[in-house]
Amino acid sequence: MTKISFICPVFNKKKYLKDVLNSIKNQTGEFEKEYIFVNDGSTDGSLELIKKKTAGWKNTIILNQSNSGPASATQFGISRAKGDYIKLVGGDDVMAPFCSEILLKTITKKKSVAAFSSYKLLRSYKKINYENAYIKNFRILKNPLLETVRSSFSGTTPNLYCNKSIKKTGGCNKKIFVEDFSLVLGLSKLGDFSFIDNVTSYGPKDDKNRIMVSQKTQLIHDYNAALYYFIKENKMAESIIKVACKKSLGRTEKWFRREMKKTKFNKMSFYKICLFLGRKDYLNLIKESCLFIYNYSDKNSVRYKL
Repeated sequence: MTKISFICPVFNKKKYLKDVLNSIKNQTGEFEKEYIFVNDGSTDGSLELIKKKTAGWKNTIILNQSNSGPASATQFGISRAKGDYIKLVGGDDVMAPFCSEILLKTITKKKSVAAFSSYKLLRSYKKINYENAYIKNFRILKNPLLETVRSSFSGTTPNLYCNKSIKKTGGCNKKIFVEDFSLVLGLSKLGDFSFIDNVTSYGPKDDKNRIMVSQKTQLIHDYNAALYYFIKENKMAESIIKVACKKSLGRTEKWFRREMKKTKFNKMSFYKICLFLGRKDYLNLIKESCLFIYNYSDKNSVRYKL
């Protein structure tokens, strides 16, 4: 029987864990389940709550590490996973009961290496109106590397990944803080991606402790850094590398204008013109998009610099 490994990295998520754990436990579907929780140096009692709530769960592993960030914690869990598929679960995310089941149907429909669904932010988990479990708008993306670079496919809880493929790529890049984009980049060179429009999971809206809210500089940097390391370590068509370079420069340029509240011409604007005029030191330019962030942000804004 097919096995899914649920991997839940946790750093100070005690206020959400009861709902998170219930949603993991209540997943429907005919498949074996393995549960792996990675405590990433929590100091709010998250570890103790996980131990208490999962007491009696079969096939459960609880791992501990000093605080190192989501990429390190997620990869620690992946290294212990024995399932056919990896179901990452954010430490503050809630899944619909059918989440894993519908994603399993999606990923096996055309033997994809990754399945993506939709995600919704809510201010409260008290009353969630789950959608039905019928697949909505299934589509397949073949040779997804270019579109992954262009569209920055990523995500944890709304998605399902092939464990065998992850092991081939090495999984999350632990040289950076954020976990999901580097993971998906690796998978994009190994097989097709499947997509559905179903909302399968939910996250807390406006929570200042979420990376998407409070660590936007880290996030922008890590998307660029993931591209930098990926291109450095993999052979790719020049056309794709150029798209990655343009994406990185544009991402940092928008960050600068937003953070500095300035619309003036800047170094990233200049590099974009150079790229348009034929400059081809793409990897160096992507690196510059990261260095620029260091120069214009607080020294604690980015963990794990290039």
